[in-house]
Amino acid sequence: MRSDHPLFKQYPVDSQVLIAGEHCPSPYHIYDGSILFIGGTVAGTTARQLLANERLAPIMDQNDRALAALWVCDFTEANLGPHHELQISLFASVDPVPPVRAHPFAIHRTLVNDRATRMVCHGLWNNTAKVVGYNTQHLGLNARRGHSDITRGRGRWQFRVSDDNGLVATGDLALPARAAPVQLAAMMQHIGVKGLLRSLRTPYVHVPVVNTRNRFADDNRVAHTYTRNDNQVIRRFTAQDQLSIHYPQAAVLDFAPDFVQHNEGVRFVYLRPEPEGPA
Repeated sequence: MRSDHPLFKQYPVDSQVLIAGEHCPSPYHIYDGSILFIGGTVAGTTARQLLANERLAPIMDQNDRALAALWVCDFTEANLGPHHELQISLFASVDPVPPVRAHPFAIHRTLVNDRATRMVCHGLWNNTAKVVGYNTQHLGLNARRGHSDITRGRGRWQFRVSDDNGLVATGDLALPARAAPVQLAAMMQHIGVKGLLRSLRTPYVHVPVVNTRNRFADDNRVAHTYTRNDNQVIRRFTAQDQLSIHYPQAAVLDFAPDFVQHNEGVRFVYLRPEPEGPA
């Protein structure tokens, strides 16, 4: 069973939380699924304005663009049941850091080399009421109920997500079987030798996630997440890819995608949020 993996033994379900009258497991486990991770940048001025009241500073590049990402998730086995997710994220830190070098794989370098990096959930849509309630009330995220169609086949990943106010985002992206060696080399060179050695010593991808303040979370709290993929393919975003963001508060960010990462056979743990401590 995929749930027998060491990741879930290291971070087991150890409590229950009451959401809408139902007891739900904590922490949040994903045992299988796929993730489309589209990384890039957004307008720096807009990112600073969005985070101005969050006690967080966006991570900027030398072109005054802020690092950001869009995630499309098809979780087929989870302790909250199968579900979809669309997330729009900004990368930030508690204290401002110097601008990073503008590069298509700047997000990978920052996540590997800078322990101060946090991922801020700016927008979140799930297609089941149970997961929306859990993400909102337990994890403090600004989740919304979405209606989603995700299909993969014939070398394409296609998705369409809407909510009660209209279309949120659509995409039709190429899904190659393997990464081009030249692009992998470019990513590894940008991460650097120390970063590569550090990532090789780490069994799981660790990304701290911070909520924005809302009626369920009166402060920014950090939740540590850990991921292990059976397979992943990383490549540059190209003219073969189509991506449209319609949600008004995200459209103004002027998201410019740089890379596409397809993760298959995802195992994932999202721990309970806790007060922000030293990075």
